Amino acid sequence: MTENKKIPYKISEYVKNHFREDFLFEVKDVKEVKGHRYYRVEVAKDDVIHKLTFNENGALVEEVADDAFPTDWHEERGFDDIP
Repeated sequence: MTENKKIPYKISEYVKNHFREDFLFEVKDVKEVKGHRYYRVEVAKDDVIHKLTFNENGALVEEVADDAFPTDWHEERGFDDIP
């Protein structure tokens, strides 16, 4: 991770505009790739974790959404249900 932890203003504005209420926001990684800086940000909202990747200009280049609490197979089927 680079030492510069300040993110471009456009990234914080994107998060503010798309995740206005009840969110947690964390910069997970900042990487240099072929001379360009990319920011990986995680936003948690409504039991979903949004993994966002932004370029150095603050433009969104990728978004992946995962359940914050995936279903545990132990909870789906009780031990009493096993034959």
